[in-house]
Order: sequence, then C-alpha cells, then structure tokens
Amino acid sequence: MKRKLIKQGGGGFTVYLPKKWADKKGLKPGDQIDIKETGTALTIDTAVKEKKETTIEITEENKKDLKILLTHLYRRGFDTITIRNIDESLLNIVKEVTTKILLGFEITEKDENKCKIENISEPTEEKYDVMVRRIFLIIKETQRIVNTDFKNNKFNSIKEIQEFRDQQDKYVLFCRRILTKERFKIENPSLDWELLTFIMHIEHAYYYLYLYASKSSLRQNKKIIELLERLEEYFQLYYNAYYKKDIKSIHKINQLRQEYQFGKCYQYLEQAKLKDTVILSHIRELFRLIQIGTSPILSEYFEATFE
Repeated sequence: MKRKLIKQGGGGFTVYLPKKWADKKGLKPGDQIDIKETGTALTIDTAVKEKKETTIEITEENKKDLKILLTHLYRRGFDTITIRNIDESLLNIVKEVTTKILLGFEITEKDENKCKIENISEPTEEKYDVMVRRIFLIIKETQRIVNTDFKNNKFNSIKEIQEFRDQQDKYVLFCRRILTKERFKIENPSLDWELLTFIMHIEHAYYYLYLYASKSSLRQNKKIIELLERLEEYFQLYYNAYYKKDIKSIHKINQLRQEYQFGKCYQYLEQAKLKDTVILSHIRELFRLIQIGTSPILSEYFEATFE
C-alpha cells in the first residue's frame, strides 16, 4: 500500500495509517508504537499482541486426541482455546495438560460442557535463548541423577525424573510456539525446531531408561556405569558444539560413533543377560540420538560459514 507524506512543522512528516489495520491491532489515540529502521525499510511495531482465538468441538472420533490437539494449537500460537462438548474426565485431561506443559496458560472459564484456556502469563519472546539453555541443562541434571543412582543401585528418583521430563516438554513447546510467530525473527527457525526435537527425544530416552530401571531388580553392572559416564562426556561435546560453535566437538562425536554405538554397545549387548540387555538398548539409543542430533548444529555452522 502507498501513502503520501504529510509535512509537519520542524521538517518532519506524518503518514496516515489505515483505520482497518489500526482497529485490528487495537490501537487508539495516544498509544505508542515502535519504528525500527532496517536498510531502506521502516518497520512499525505496535507492541500490541494480536490475540488468536479458536474453538474445538470434542467428538467420539477426536476425544482420545485431546492432549495432541491442545499442544498443537498452543504451538500454532493461539492465545485462547475454547473446548466444547467436554465431560468431567476430559476436563481433567485439560487441567493436567494446561498445568504441566502449556506455559503461561490457565483455565479461565468452565461450565457444564465447555471450558476455556487462555494465555495469561506467558514469558516474552526475549526469553527464548534462556529457555533453550534451560532445556540443555535439564538433560545435564537428569544425567547426574541417573548416573548416581546406577552407581548406588538405588532407583528412588522417578518422580524427579518425571518432573524434569514434564518441565522440558513445557519449555520445548514454548520455544516451538515462539518459532511460529511472525514477529520473532530468527535466521533458521526450521533448524532450531529440529534441534529442539532431538533434545526432547534425548530427555525422553533418559526417562524411559530410568523408568525401566526403577521397576526392575537390577544388579550393579560396571559396564553400564561406564557407558553412562561416557554419555555424560558425549553430551558435553554436544553442548559445546552448540554454545561454543565448536565444529571440532561435532567431529569428535562422529568419530566416537564407531567406538560406542557400533563398538562397546554391541559388544556389551552380546555379553548381557536378561534385564541388562534392555538397559543397554536404551543406552545405545541415547548415543545414537546425541550423534544424529548434531545435524541441525552442523547445518547452521555451514550456513554461517558460506554466507
């Protein structure tokens, strides 16, 4: 759209903003806007978040997918979600999902067969980098607990491990939600999305490893303890690759692939008995996830190199 400049006193100019656009953004006389200069362009930032609303109707076909529906709509950036045709059991699912993994959302209305959840205290986009670092650190904290408990052969921390998994899911979903927003500018959102997916799978793999251990009577196994310690070092390389932009750490991870994924993990699996084979299978999967999880970091490094 084109607009004429209107001369003002002091040599400045004003530009007429379309009323339809201003109404959509909720602007009124006296409101402040930010004007940013980018090359030859001036960008107007209203600093007013445009609320996205949607309604879902629960049916026999989709009621089992309620959790997936809610997390999907959250990721897509909706601020208000109304759920119709809901019963008490489904309301409990809404409460659990909202509390555990929809950061900043709460149930704000409910009646006999309808409820509404809304964004009332979501962190700002500026918290994105803080959240990503926290996602990495949750894995480090999980590793510390898992390794300590395997050394002591006592598995009493399942509640804490579960809380870490739920907390990380909440942060991953928030970061994905931010990546879908047009106002949030990041160079390679698809690579960040891929990275978040791998990190989430790593935490989940640790959770299922520990869950099995907590339900089984295991004997202390030095080979398992050894591999868990190597996993800590392996993930530290991954952490360094991302935060220090250290391409050598990625090369090291790929070099160690033969030693662990196709070396000691296979060797110990062939020698293992009964429940130890399950634990070792989980450990090998963790080595694999960390190694293939370097792909988005490597892609980002090469894109920056060849710009």
